[in-house]
Amino acid sequence: MAGRYYQEFQKPGWPSAAFNSYIATTIDRLVPFRAKQDTLQMVFMAITKKCPLACEHCFEWDSLNQREKLSLADLRSMVANFQNRGVTQLFFSGGEPMVRIHDMLEVLRTASSGTDFWVFTSGFNFTPANAQRLRGAGLTGVSISLDHHEPARHNTFRGSAEAYELAIQAVINAKEAGLVVALTLCATQSFTTAANLMAYAAMAKQLGVTFIHVLEPRAVGHYAQQEVDLSPAQTALLDEFYLKLNYSGDYHDYPIVHYYGYHQRRMGCSGGADRFLYVDTDGDMHACPFCQKKSGSALSASFDEALQGVRQGGCHQFPASRI
Repeated sequence: MAGRYYQEFQKPGWPSAAFNSYIATTIDRLVPFRAKQDTLQMVFMAITKKCPLACEHCFEWDSLNQREKLSLADLRSMVANFQNRGVTQLFFSGGEPMVRIHDMLEVLRTASSGTDFWVFTSGFNFTPANAQRLRGAGLTGVSISLDHHEPARHNTFRGSAEAYELAIQAVINAKEAGLVVALTLCATQSFTTAANLMAYAAMAKQLGVTFIHVLEPRAVGHYAQQEVDLSPAQTALLDEFYLKLNYSGDYHDYPIVHYYGYHQRRMGCSGGADRFLYVDTDGDMHACPFCQKKSGSALSASFDEALQGVRQGGCHQFPASRI
């Protein structure tokens, strides 16, 4: 895509300064050669509380559509702080980040080079013109939420009769703008069957996206205190789906599947500012979007101390990554 090759969803494209930095940081974890080990590589940053949808699994549900806290200056400051510490991928989320299209454009235009920027969106406001503007300002890619291959099921999950149509049109607009495109799927208990997974993969192939990003539901936000965890049989299905589409020659022309749960169960979690962290709509840092426990502000003058607090807190469910 645009002269670069992509191997994994959460790895910068090659060739690029971001890719070189990513590889150097990875090598330094195994054979230290730097005076200071900054291992943080990815940041998921929620830039707005606003959203026109009412998604079944929303992890920012309690703060949705409340008064905004983060200003444009705040966003610029946080991005600069993370870039100064070697972050090579930064994902804008929300709420619905496309509500703040103008502020995103300003952040992208003033950010330093060496970081791949992505947007997580439902497809809302992802018009042809906005896709082109974001690409021109330096956006690398977009991950579009599409939670079912059946339009009615996706619309119900997202609480909008237009959600499926908006998502599909966003894919088209992003591809025409030259952006890398991923589909993000929340694989719920009712969705996760072999038939649904393969039907979804066929749809993704037809759309011509580069990645399928599979998330498991967690009992946080709108799902708080609900029994939403997948069964062992269902996580085994996701493991099989991940391995089949990525490593079987029969599926070489399908999108690359990114399923973090596969590695998390085998190698530990690399959230908690080990490799990645989450910044919420107030600017507070957490281990990840699903391990929400405030460990300091990304806007604090004592930024590094706050970052260390995230590392010490770690993941709430899985042991820390061993590699």
